[in-house]
Amino acid sequence: MSNNNLKALLREYEQKRILAITDLEHRKNKLYNENPRLEQIDKELNSLAFRTTKQLLEKNDENLLNTLNAKIKKLKIEKHNILKSIGKDDDFLEPYYDCPICKDTGYVFSNYKTTMCNCLKQKLFDLEFNKSNIYNLKKYNFENFLLTYYSNVVDKNKYNSNFSPRENIENIKKIAMNFINNFDDPNTKNLLFTGNTRFR
Repeated sequence: MSNNNLKALLREYEQKRILAITDLEHRKNKLYNENPRLEQIDKELNSLAFRTTKQLLEKNDENLLNTLNAKIKKLKIEKHNILKSIGKDDDFLEPYYDCPICKDTGYVFSNYKTTMCNCLKQKLFDLEFNKSNIYNLKKYNFENFLLTYYSNVVDKNKYNSNFSPRENIENIKKIAMNFINNFDDPNTKNLLFTGNTRFR
């Protein structure tokens, strides 16, 4: 894995997050202008969330905590109903991330551990895969393999073999296909290709 690729992707992720948050702010401002009550509700919810946290830290007053939670629930229901009345889902006031799992950070925090998100792993894999020059598998595969590209003339002096290039490549293809078909068999030996490659 290239560190340069990872750094470039993380910069790309940061830009995506900035765009998602900027987009959210635009949507919020437009929605708040059209529905001022929604802005009031969000401010009240933020205030109540802060008071609830403060209350938990200062003293565990169950009655006060229940009262605050009841108010929060009531405000959320009102907010949901307003959004529903104007044809919006509850997540309309949330950022639209490309990856909802890592929220476009590239990493997931769980059980006190930070791990790379699958979306970032896939992007890194794609970059490395493309560099390998085997990304166009729809074109370069055994179904499109042309045996007629190879001569069927036996020329021992030229090829140092009693087989024609076509017979030789047919044998190589059979060995490769056998390797693919038995790839999961632990007794299958590895393949090593050497020499130059040539494309038409």
